[in-house]
Amino acid sequence: MHLPSRKPKTILYTHYGDEWIRGSERCLLDLLSHLNRKHFKPVVWCNSTIMASEVRRLDIPVIQSEFPLLPELPRPLSSVKSYYNLVIQGIQLVDTYNVDLIHVNSGAPSQWLNLVARARQLPLLTHLHSFYPLRDRVMLGLHHLAMVVGVSQSVINQLLQDGVPSDSCCVIPNGIDTLSLDNQPRCKLRRMLGLNKNDFLIITAGSLIYRKGFDLIINSVRQLINMGIPAQLIIIGDGPERANLLQQSQKLNIKNRVHFLGEQSNVSGLLHGGADLFVSAAREEAFGLVLAEASLAGLAVIAPDIGSIQDIIINEETGKLFPAENVTELTQKIFQLFLSAERRFDMGVAGRQHIINHFTIQHNVQKFEQLYNRMLQNPTMRMRWYSHWKLCRPFVHISKQLFNLTLKKLCRRNKK
Repeated sequence: MHLPSRKPKTILYTHYGDEWIRGSERCLLDLLSHLNRKHFKPVVWCNSTIMASEVRRLDIPVIQSEFPLLPELPRPLSSVKSYYNLVIQGIQLVDTYNVDLIHVNSGAPSQWLNLVARARQLPLLTHLHSFYPLRDRVMLGLHHLAMVVGVSQSVINQLLQDGVPSDSCCVIPNGIDTLSLDNQPRCKLRRMLGLNKNDFLIITAGSLIYRKGFDLIINSVRQLINMGIPAQLIIIGDGPERANLLQQSQKLNIKNRVHFLGEQSNVSGLLHGGADLFVSAAREEAFGLVLAEASLAGLAVIAPDIGSIQDIIINEETGKLFPAENVTELTQKIFQLFLSAERRFDMGVAGRQHIINHFTIQHNVQKFEQLYNRMLQNPTMRMRWYSHWKLCRPFVHISKQLFNLTLKKLCRRNKK
């Protein structure tokens, strides 16, 4: 007797992002690449041309359109019309592809997919890769979802503190494609940059934005040079802070010690290129995907003790953690590892094994597939018009304060 084969469940993945492939984009592409197509059929809806192109390479249907968000001042009426059109388009896509579940990659599309899911009584999952301030959590409707998945516990804690039920939240750590990263062509950094074999190579990577703290690392390099350490800093990435960072290195008279490589497609190959140490000085970090990639490359890692970084970097075992934004402490941690190549090697070996044990794309995909099945099999996860509409605690508190303030003003007027 042959059992009937299971029909794959269609999942609509929706991604809002800029014209690049970075953290959240990479995570979604890796998930799509390793998803069990016998059980799940992906369809992608996004606003980015680059993302759409990458998805097509995976032989996955993709729809690209603009994603205006509410409120879009100074054109509120036009914004509302665009929002309405997104809801209608979302419903049409759900009907066209017979969607069974919606997976939102980043918080923004939740704003209109909240209504789409309710209109078609579908489970709605939103995957958060970063922190969202209270205003955005309210505006994007993050308190009204069937399930919110955070890349770390610190991301989910914001919603739990707002009063979102714990059974509507979970943590699925990011996973990296270890095989693909290990197979990237290796680059010999010293030869490529014309550096001396005695130079101490510090490497870092990420978007050149303020919260990533590259200015702090440059200040630390200046201190290291003052201590007589032949430090060379290699920065992989690009962004709006590049000009400021270049100017900073010039003012500190270390322009020849700071090397900007720009955006690179073979970051792992560069991390394998003979650097002595990987350093992050992020002011805020929800997960730290590049930290996992650096550990996979066998590098000891120094990073700030913020968010859930301590889950990726085990202090004094796979690297060293320091208080965020403390340049003096950062310099001391680098100096300690500069003194011992053996210690750096041991940390690199332990770090690679830690990533393989806990943060692979296989672990990540397995947890998502288990969550999909749980949501599809649980009728209470299906969004309905009357379900999950609730104000978060801080918003209620602010509303009460405004009401009481208004009431006091009215009382004062009446007394006059």
